[in-house]
Amino acid sequence: MEKEKTHAVFDGNRVFRVGRLTELKGASEIYIDALFPQIYDEVLELLRRGVRVYLLKDTTKLKKLRVENNMRKSDENDAVLLARISSEVFRPLTTEELEIKARMRLLINKYERIVRWKKTLKKLVKDGFDYNFRESIRLMEADGKMLSEEIVRQVTSFPIYGEVYRRTCEILRVRRSVDLAILTLELPLYWPLQGLKGLLGLKPNKTEGLYSRRLRRHIIAFAVNLYMNVKKGMDASDEVIKIVNSLPKEKKQHLDWN
Repeated sequence: MEKEKTHAVFDGNRVFRVGRLTELKGASEIYIDALFPQIYDEVLELLRRGVRVYLLKDTTKLKKLRVENNMRKSDENDAVLLARISSEVFRPLTTEELEIKARMRLLINKYERIVRWKKTLKKLVKDGFDYNFRESIRLMEADGKMLSEEIVRQVTSFPIYGEVYRRTCEILRVRRSVDLAILTLELPLYWPLQGLKGLLGLKPNKTEGLYSRRLRRHIIAFAVNLYMNVKKGMDASDEVIKIVNSLPKEKKQHLDWN
C-alpha cells in the first residue's frame, strides 16, 4: 500500500509533519513552495478560516539556499530554508483563486476520465471486442466535446489564466485547445524551466523529483493536435512549423476533440 504523503512544516523552532495543512490550528500565516491539485481543498479551507497562505513565486531562491548552505533537497530542509526567504518573493493566495482551481479540477477530472475510457473502448473495438461499444463511444465523444468547451470557456474567463491562454493561442496561432487550457491552469509556471521539464518528464535519464504523467499526457495531446493541424495547412508561424517538422513522423493517437 502506498504511503500517504505528508507535509513537512517548520514553525520557527522545530520541523514536524502533518497529514493535512488544515491540522495547523494555531497558524495565522503559512508559506508554501508549490500548489498542486492534491492540496487545493486544504488551502481553500485555510483561506476560508482567515489564515493567510503565501506561495513562493521563484523556486530558484530555494535551490540557491540549498547550495549556499550545503543542504540536500528534502522536504524537511526545504521547510527550514523557506523560512529564510523574504516575504517579497511570495504572493498571497486568495479564496477566489482556489475556488476556481477546485471547481475546475472537478471538470478536468471528468474530462480526463472520459478521454481514458474512450481510448480504451476504441482499442477494444479495433481489436475485435465490439460489445456495442460504438454507441458508448459516440456518447463519450459528445460529453467530451461539451466538457472541453466548458473548460476552455472557464479558463478564458479568468483574468490571469485567460490572458496567458489567449496570448499562447496567438503565438502558436491555435484557435482553441482544451489541453492548452488545462496546462495554463495547472502547470506551475512560476517554476524555473528545468523544474517544469522534470515535472513533464522532458529531462532524459532524470528520475528524481516530481513527475506528472497526467500533465505530460496533455502536453502530448496538444503537440499531436498542433502537428496534425500544421500538416493540414493551418496558418502557423515559421517557428511553429519548424518545430512541427522536427517531430517524429510516426502516427500517433489523437486524444482531443478540438
